Parts: sequence; C-alpha cells; structure tokens
Amino acid sequence: MNLDLVPLGWIHSLACLVALAAGAFVFVTPKGTRQHRLVGLTFVISQIVLNVTALGIYQLGQFFFPHVLAIITLVLIAVGWGAGRLIRHHSGWRFVHLSSMILSYYMLIGGGVNEVYLRIDALKAILNREGPQLIGMTHGVVMLVFLVLLLGWNGAEIVRMVLRTRRRSARLTTV
Repeated sequence: MNLDLVPLGWIHSLACLVALAAGAFVFVTPKGTRQHRLVGLTFVISQIVLNVTALGIYQLGQFFFPHVLAIITLVLIAVGWGAGRLIRHHSGWRFVHLSSMILSYYMLIGGGVNEVYLRIDALKAILNREGPQLIGMTHGVVMLVFLVLLLGWNGAEIVRMVLRTRRRSARLTTV
C-alpha cells in the first residue's frame, strides 16, 4: 500500500475517514434528532476540510478534474446544510437537504474508489491488467447504489409528506 503523503494529504485522508464514518452514521440513524444534527455537523465540517485540502493537493502540478469535483462537493455541502437549517420552516427543503447530502456522500465514495485503485497495490495490479474500464464499472455500481438511495429516501419523504397532509386534513374535518 502506498501511503507516501505530504502533511496536507494526511489531513485530507483523516478528514475523509471522519466524513465516511459520520455520513454512514447519519444515513442509518433516525433523522431530525439532536444526534443527527451533531453528527451531521461533523460530516459537514469534515467534508469542508477534506474538500478544501483537496484543492491544495497537486499531484500533476496543475488544477484538474478532482479539483472541480471538490468545488462541486463544497457547493453541495453548502446547499445541503442551508436546506437543513430551513427544513423546519419549509418542508420542501427536505428534498434539497436529502439530495445534496446523499450526492456529497456519493462524491466522497467516488473519490475513495479512485484512491483505493491508486493506493492498494493489489488493486493497482488488477487495474493495470484489466484497464481503466474497471474503475468505470466500479463507479457505475456505486452510482447505481446512490441513485437507489436518492430515489428511495426522497420517495419515502414524499410518502411521509402525503400521510402528514392527510392526517392534518382528517383532523380539520373532524373538528
């Protein structure tokens, strides 16, 4: 395994690990709780750190595609966090919050896919033998999983919103 990193790379990697753990925790635990907000904030801060540090990592000595992805992820995190702050006032912001956070986690996992193929010698050997389409297929599977998550969580939110509206309507007609 190749872990020959500059100090900025170590900070970036540590922030990635924190974001991976915090994001996974937030995905599998109840939403809207105090714990969700605290761990979600940890996710947001670690995403900011990892993406800002990514902008300072220049393996090829120039600004290139991963830097653009870091900027996109920073925008997703800002939109998702802002939407999370507005959820209590406008229920439509739930969809923006969910979608932005799921997409930002997808970007994290996508970057991780690239890194494991670059850093783990056994996977690098397979990649050299099979060609770059192997990374493309791996990204395709990851993308499919996140598309299912995106549609599933937003679909569940639509169902919850419809049920809340029906309960409210039923209460108003019985009063």
